[in-house]
Amino acid sequence: MTDILDMAAEVERLQREAAIARARSGTLRSAGGPQIIDGIACCRECGEPIPAARLAAVAGVSLCVDCAGRQERHDVY
Repeated sequence: MTDILDMAAEVERLQREAAIARARSGTLRSAGGPQIIDGIACCRECGEPIPAARLAAVAGVSLCVDCAGRQERHDVY
């Protein structure tokens, strides 16, 4: 019989594997890169400017750090 700790461990394992698969497939980045507003690269979720360092560090990034973090934690909008 499976106890609650075993079930929690399995859920955690499945969520971790799903997050790794999304990261590898690039789905943490929306297609098309950032939204351009008045010539500034902005987050596709919140519209805030994406810092140049992030744009340089993550090719094709379209989310700011905060929105990407929420998406990674499954706090889907």
